[in-house]
Amino acid sequence: MRRDMAGLAASFAPPEPDPALPLEDMVVSRVRLAAALRAIFLHHLWRIEESSDRSRPADTLAEQRDHPRAEAEYLASAPEAAELRGRLAVIEARIEGAVHPGYRRLCDVFRLDAGALALLHLAWAYELDPSLGPLLRHVSPWERVDYPCDPIASRLFGESSLVLWRDTMPAARWSLIRRQPMPGALPDRMVLDPAIRAYLAGDPPLSEELIGLVQQVEPREPLAGWPVTATASDVARVLDDGSAGPVVLAVAGPPGAGKRSFAAAVAAQLGLGLVAMDLDLVAPEAGVPALIAAHRLAYLTSSALALGGRRAGTARLPLDLAPFPLTFVLRAPAETRAPDDGRAIWTPTLPTIVLPTPSEAERGMLWRRLCPSAAAWPEGSVALVAARHRSLPGAIAAVAASLPAGPEAAAAALRALDHDRFGPLAMRLDCPFTFEDLALPPRLETQLRALVHEARVRGRFWERPATQRLFPQGRGLVALFTGAPGTGKTMAAQVVAAALGLDLYRVEVSALVSKYIGETMENLQRILDVARQVDAVLLFDEADGFFARRTELNTSNDRHANQDTGYLLQAIESFPGTALLASNRKRNIDEAFARRLRHVIDFPAPDETARARIWRALVGELFGAEALATLAPALECMALRVDITGAQIKQAALTAAFAADADGKAAGLEHLLQGIEAELMKEGRALTARDRADVEALQ
Repeated sequence: MRRDMAGLAASFAPPEPDPALPLEDMVVSRVRLAAALRAIFLHHLWRIEESSDRSRPADTLAEQRDHPRAEAEYLASAPEAAELRGRLAVIEARIEGAVHPGYRRLCDVFRLDAGALALLHLAWAYELDPSLGPLLRHVSPWERVDYPCDPIASRLFGESSLVLWRDTMPAARWSLIRRQPMPGALPDRMVLDPAIRAYLAGDPPLSEELIGLVQQVEPREPLAGWPVTATASDVARVLDDGSAGPVVLAVAGPPGAGKRSFAAAVAAQLGLGLVAMDLDLVAPEAGVPALIAAHRLAYLTSSALALGGRRAGTARLPLDLAPFPLTFVLRAPAETRAPDDGRAIWTPTLPTIVLPTPSEAERGMLWRRLCPSAAAWPEGSVALVAARHRSLPGAIAAVAASLPAGPEAAAAALRALDHDRFGPLAMRLDCPFTFEDLALPPRLETQLRALVHEARVRGRFWERPATQRLFPQGRGLVALFTGAPGTGKTMAAQVVAAALGLDLYRVEVSALVSKYIGETMENLQRILDVARQVDAVLLFDEADGFFARRTELNTSNDRHANQDTGYLLQAIESFPGTALLASNRKRNIDEAFARRLRHVIDFPAPDETARARIWRALVGELFGAEALATLAPALECMALRVDITGAQIKQAALTAAFAADADGKAAGLEHLLQGIEAELMKEGRALTARDRADVEALQ
């Protein structure tokens, strides 16, 4: 077979190159021509072998005649190689000047030198034309090697080098070319990364490491309140200067605030796309390869990179790899700076951008833009939903995707998004009550309605420049409900939340107060951090446990307790939502804090008129109109003679309902009296014989 190699060399060479030949065909031609030239050199060696006195061909190889330098010197002077060398030079020149955007960008961005291009061409040519396998085996310095590898590449293109592959070369560090171990002592196989192969074919260069982890974010019209143009101008200025290196820009906001959309809008103004990746979805051991692949994707697609997740600020590229010139770090509001414990490797180039909550007008615009079904809602419904719900763009987009049939469905879907956000920190209360269910004095009802009105319009009110200037702090709505147990504080909170169309979450203050220094503050801060992301009303029950009057500094514990109280007062005052505080002991609330509350509403024990109204409402709804008509005189008497709270009346009626069911007959006066007795016994009281007789006389 060796005697036929001279003829085979000519068969290895491709035909004369067509000037319009695609780059892919030119790369295959380059490999074939280089292999044909190597075949000529091997034929020359085999002739020397046959004429040698040595009995074994291995003796010739032992003299290292098959060496890149010897091969280059021979082919430079061999007449039979002249034509092939000329054709190879033409092909290589055409490859160098080829108009192939993907290939050219790959070479320029990753600075591929001649050795890297040789390896890339060999691996790419083999994938384009697998029939190269037998040819590679013919010219390989290794037996049984018919695949792309470093030894073959170095003999075809290496000139004086024995090895082209270097672990430190950009093609290796950026995983453009991968080494695939082979069995035994065979050399590693060189393969193109699948994403690079797809990129050269004109397809999206998404690598396996990034499937399900990255998202190409399309730019949308930004909200009017977002500083997109100013931020893009600042980034362009820093990039043009060049002295600061790659730009890292932190964008802060709660989930759904639109951080990705903001980053995409800024990138679009700079002529870039945006690729977003949540590092919390990446296994720790896969973090570095995924980050390398993400920055490589950013380079290949001319896209800025947006990194989200808790590890976004500590994501580490190897120091010898340059990140894409613009990286956004998407963070929660409480994480607007890098940790100072040495873990963070990014330093923000520009001040952190904190995205504001959309204004009422912006929320209305988002509903109309994102929710096609809103066009069929009753007139004014979009404005009403936008006014009542301080929703973030992400929440509006999620609900809009379900095409809610009306504003009520949209409001219910918005509330459902928040149901699991608090976890064990707070409990959601059903709010089935209206103002008609409250038996309150007119003055008290007026105060509650004023509170509801302020909660409804406060968003629009605080958007005015004049009010922002005059009231730079304390824009939250905090109200204190005080009164004895059972006077309707919790029910009033439920009525307020229902009137606002919001969910009510009750925080059990006693469960959050800790004896350990600083832990109470941490517990409250966790509540408020979640509450800032949830469109709901907070109810702090037993609030005097949190916001207690400060004491004299007699001990170190007093000092820490006062520090806790001071911090809690500041935290609740700066809370931007609606918070209701309920307390049975108004005098225990810190006076300085009470003065800064927007509303303080005292709930008195119900008088005779209020008790009668409560009795009639409960009996009518629980036992029916006929029972109410029969028991009406007795109810009036009970309201007059029995001094109990509204909550006790409810419990008494409930006890009566169960007692009647146990007796298997309709509820009657005896069951109601049984319920009253049960409630009085809880306080160590009892219904007097005279009161009982007077009530029973009216049956």
